[in-house]
Amino acid sequence: MSFREKIASNRFVITAEVAPPRGTDWRPVVESIEPLRGKVDAFNVTDCQRSMVRMAPLPMAKLLKDSGYEPILQLTCRDRNRIALQSELLGAYALGIENVCLMTGDFTTLGDQPDAKPVFDLDSVQLIELASQLNSGRLLNGKELKGKVDLFIGAVYNPFAGPEILQIWKLEKKIKAGARFIQTQPIYDVELARKVSELVYSLGAVPVVGILPIKSLKMANFMKRLNPTSVPDSLIEGLERASDPASYGWEFALDVARACIEFSGGIHFMLVGKVQELANFIDSVKNHSDYSGKF
Repeated sequence: MSFREKIASNRFVITAEVAPPRGTDWRPVVESIEPLRGKVDAFNVTDCQRSMVRMAPLPMAKLLKDSGYEPILQLTCRDRNRIALQSELLGAYALGIENVCLMTGDFTTLGDQPDAKPVFDLDSVQLIELASQLNSGRLLNGKELKGKVDLFIGAVYNPFAGPEILQIWKLEKKIKAGARFIQTQPIYDVELARKVSELVYSLGAVPVVGILPIKSLKMANFMKRLNPTSVPDSLIEGLERASDPASYGWEFALDVARACIEFSGGIHFMLVGKVQELANFIDSVKNHSDYSGKF
């Protein structure tokens, strides 16, 4: 059953991120996720995350697909104008890549080449509208395609990124534009995860709650400095008391993930590189007796 089919049938899905290499040696990336085969439903292939140069996400997504994994192609507006974005999406579908997660992208000044010129010809809502236009068989300018696409469109939601009413308004526009699943930024509060999930469902899409275990008090304080509302005080206090903060962070995230099974459509694991830990984490989630039938 494909990722799209699992979403359509209300199966609880698990997604994770894969970062393309800083070079051409892609095999270690694919080999490293072998412990996740059969455990993760689809892998987000990131698009030069944090504005740092890596292999393009499209060839990496194709390499994943050829290796027996289902990819979700992330595509940002940062580096491409509307011509290149349409071209990329057409090429992706021709190569058998149907799942896409469309976003605006980090600004170039946040990366390791801050002098790079940003594009941002479109924003995330407009990019979703563009993908939906392609699904209808036409380019953004209205010209008919020779070969229609059928992309399964996703988007992201950050409940901590400014005035709540504006974020909800933007989320609603994304879903109206054609987003069918929404992956969130990491959430550490069960009630907030429930609230966000109910919101996404009410707008007509499927929520996939972001999960990122916090391994240290330093990491928690760093995230709290970036956004004071993103990390609850209960997590900070628990890390301060814990003899093993890393284990505590994983257990805290596991409790949130298990709770999400009750009210959400899935979880999106955002920590790249901790493959065996993630495999064990997923086993713990799926073996949770109360909800095993949802997978």
